[in-house]
Amino acid sequence: MNNIYMKSAIICGIVFLLFAITSCGNPTGSNVSTSTPTPIQQEVSTNPTIAPSPTATHAHSAQVVATPTSTPGSGPLVILTPTPLPGGSSNSQLVTLPDRTLAIHSASKQPGMVANSTAISLVMTINNTGTKPILNQAAYYLLVGSEGDVFGYQSSATAGYFGTIASHNSSSGTIVFQVPAAAVKGLRLMFRPEIVQETVFVALSVN
Repeated sequence: MNNIYMKSAIICGIVFLLFAITSCGNPTGSNVSTSTPTPIQQEVSTNPTIAPSPTATHAHSAQVVATPTSTPGSGPLVILTPTPLPGGSSNSQLVTLPDRTLAIHSASKQPGMVANSTAISLVMTINNTGTKPILNQAAYYLLVGSEGDVFGYQSSATAGYFGTIASHNSSSGTIVFQVPAAAVKGLRLMFRPEIVQETVFVALSVN
């Protein structure tokens, strides 16, 4: 009986000793210390450095200004001193151009077709002195007044005077213009053929 009690006491002592040893290994039980992480504040610079942006290169195209060049043109030929026709009247004139001559045999006036108008009759001969045919058209002949008024109305003209003139040939005829009576004094003939450089002003002596 005493042996059984002693064995039980020994076993109880061993269990108590094991419990005591286990408790000493973890005196705070299951409490686990957790450290709170210290927040790290990101430092922001009060003087931030800004990366320079690429410099834009602007290609400026060179502006080319065209300077117009003008070739001085030759104005119409103004005959101030008429050349009389050989053997003609004092009122006759001979106009010599590079490829033709224009002979004005006479310039006369008559009453016009309407009141306050005058008919101016020009008797002329045009001679082709060049090597190529030339033209002779009604539009080539205009009368210009002393104040610059232009009169182109032709009431009549000799049939066959206008047309193409062969080399070394001529054509003669009469052209009758109708102008205001007040414009007779100081009239000039403007002859403007197909070659504009041969345009000529001829002062008329109307009788």
